[in-house]
Amino acid sequence: MGEINLLIIDNSKVYSTIFTRAAIDIDLNIKVTAVSNSSDALKLISRKDFDVIVIDVITLDIDISAFFKELTLEIPKALTLVTTQASSVSERICAEAVTKGAFDYMIKPIHESYEVNLDVVKQKLSSIIDKIKKDRSKEIIEPFNEFEKNENNEKNKKNVKNVKINNEIDFQPDIVLIAVSTGGPMALESILSKLDADFPAPILIIQHMPAYFMETLAVHLDKKTKLNVKIAEDREFIKAKTVYIAPGGFHIKLDSKNRIRLDDSPPIHGIRPAADVLFESVAESYKGVGILAIILTGMGSDGEKGLFQLKNKQNCFCLIQSEETCVVYGMPRVVEESGLADKIIDLDQIPDEMTVLLMGNVKDQ
Repeated sequence: MGEINLLIIDNSKVYSTIFTRAAIDIDLNIKVTAVSNSSDALKLISRKDFDVIVIDVITLDIDISAFFKELTLEIPKALTLVTTQASSVSERICAEAVTKGAFDYMIKPIHESYEVNLDVVKQKLSSIIDKIKKDRSKEIIEPFNEFEKNENNEKNKKNVKNVKINNEIDFQPDIVLIAVSTGGPMALESILSKLDADFPAPILIIQHMPAYFMETLAVHLDKKTKLNVKIAEDREFIKAKTVYIAPGGFHIKLDSKNRIRLDDSPPIHGIRPAADVLFESVAESYKGVGILAIILTGMGSDGEKGLFQLKNKQNCFCLIQSEETCVVYGMPRVVEESGLADKIIDLDQIPDEMTVLLMGNVKDQ
């Protein structure tokens, strides 16, 4: 599989050591380079292709936007983990880094036990290393036979009872539901920035992120789109031209009056908010013409169970982001393999697809 090159940028010797040891414990083929400032890091980045970069956002002595711009130019395929210690300032910077293209984020563990801190870091790094290994294996293993893939999808569809697979031409949605996780901020910006100000439907988004990131994300996206982007509030009625982002730490549901309800019930799949909760509530309660569900980049399977209910109980059409344009093809893959995807589409084509479906509906009325 070859070496995996990891760069650690952190002026804390303690955490730099923890990340180094965690990486080596995960895989002896990981080659670690550690620096304590961004200027040294940029010199290294210009000379070497790193696969993973761990950055303490406070260590950076340049603007986070400038750093990620340079990083993208030099090694666009590198997966970046931004880290910080808990504080309002550092968390804001960390959230900004995620909107600029960071792969993932974490609050540095501060448990009394060194070994516990090590285990937390190891778990986070493992998910990133696993992705790199899977991506490399795809380049080696012969591609999955397309005929077999299509045949298996047809079998999956037959096993799903009463699921509605709609004809896209006849489909008329009046609400959009989006589920997204890792790689979400960049994907959401790509979509929302291309939608017209008169987009005629509310958009409800489940993004898997901690609570302290959500407000920063909403403000960032609101600046990038002609639509109104806000954090969803309890009991508010949904309306067109507005994007509602679930607040961190709460599920959101839609009631029979098409009002948002915040829900602090236990996490699903270890996640709160979870797309399954929103999707299932819409399946039960929504009073409208049709639902456009969009599954974007992300790890795990959140959305699949709720999507099954949407297709059983509502007029629902599902778009999933293509594997080639996903940061992580986890959530979309599960939906594809379940036979619940009506169309697989590249990220840059999704806004046009949404516009054709939604604006076409308006023009026909």
